[in-house]
Amino acid sequence: MKKLNSIFSIFILNCHNIKNCKLLFSICVIFFLSIFNNSNSYAQRFNEIQLLDGLDSLIAFSIDTTGHWWAVTSPFSNKYRIIIDNQEGPVIDDSQSLVFAPGGLGWSYICNINNSIYLVDEIGETYLEKATDMGEVFYSPDGTQRAFSYFIENIENIILPFRKIEVQNRKSDLFIDNTGKSFAFTANRLNKFVININGWESSLYDEIIPIGFWHTGEFIYAVRNVSIWDIMQGKKTLGESFAKIIDAKININGTVCAVLVQLNTGKCMSIMYAEEYLDPIYGKNYNDVWGLALHPIYPLIGFVATDASNKTYVVQNSTEYFTEGKLSAPYYSYDGEELIFIDEGNFNPYININGRRNAVYLNMDAETVIAKKSKSPTFAYSTATTLLVQYYETNKYYTGYMTDNTCETIWNWRTGEYQTLGEIRNRLYLITCKP
Repeated sequence: MKKLNSIFSIFILNCHNIKNCKLLFSICVIFFLSIFNNSNSYAQRFNEIQLLDGLDSLIAFSIDTTGHWWAVTSPFSNKYRIIIDNQEGPVIDDSQSLVFAPGGLGWSYICNINNSIYLVDEIGETYLEKATDMGEVFYSPDGTQRAFSYFIENIENIILPFRKIEVQNRKSDLFIDNTGKSFAFTANRLNKFVININGWESSLYDEIIPIGFWHTGEFIYAVRNVSIWDIMQGKKTLGESFAKIIDAKININGTVCAVLVQLNTGKCMSIMYAEEYLDPIYGKNYNDVWGLALHPIYPLIGFVATDASNKTYVVQNSTEYFTEGKLSAPYYSYDGEELIFIDEGNFNPYININGRRNAVYLNMDAETVIAKKSKSPTFAYSTATTLLVQYYETNKYYTGYMTDNTCETIWNWRTGEYQTLGEIRNRLYLITCKP
């Protein structure tokens, strides 16, 4: 079994990147901004709350995009505890996964306690009798349904909302629909792959990319035989074949699916399938495409594209936003009101919101992970030591409580705050700002 701290490698990597992003320059900038920009009226919008007192070693921490914060502490040697929103879990030996339900409706993880396997969630602990090893936790796209698994020897037992199944050689994540009645996953068979949908197994394929459930209950996935890719809906093929599937996404309600593909000619394009359209919507041909973003509700997509003259754009459906330098992948705000990306530009970075470029004059680049309140002239991100909020229309910056380390900043739409976590010698703080 993997050691506990290994499952938080993504967080540790992010934290490591933050620490090494020109630390000295950031500290100097923050010092001067604190002097010149933190007016008393605005400083009152910042707040910091101590979450952990530092009596136990702090192994890892972060705040989920759903607004739940979590921390891993070590109360004893080689023993761990997961704390979520001030709710302390049991002392454990190991944990395979910590998963938050989409929309913030709940959370779960599977853990090992003295060689016994437990499911832990916001309600409590459940002993998984006869389990010999940990499995995983899965939620439906809307977060209302949950499935989890554990192993009895080499057989994976998956507990679905309305039934239990036993599987071997599962390759992909488990997908469940918003009703909890349908499931799908890929599995290895004879050095090839099959898709299993509600117990039905497909033909053998060289490669399969599962995408998600359509609102009709059919599962959408892409399959490859030799060098030819097809997109499938249940047992039928959707349109023509392709040379490569670059990226694919489906929205929460299963009413819009978007795919970036490479054609047999070598050109690339987007394809959008939407409930309200009878036929797929095909995009313009480009030399290269990447960074697919999908609106949470409506048939809107965004992605990065390079044309034949090597000009780079962020494309929203058929509208092109020209960019000048290295840029981040675009993404939609939680409510879909804004398509956002960072463009490094030639001399200074820009934050681009629905095609409008806003210059910023701080140490930012395309790798900076920002949080953004919709329809607000503000954005925020974590420096190595604190939370920084910028009013990009006036180019004023404000900073919060100084700490030794931070995690990424989020916009918590439930509380109306920018939030991050900061650590000072094992003490953990929630740093917030109401813009």
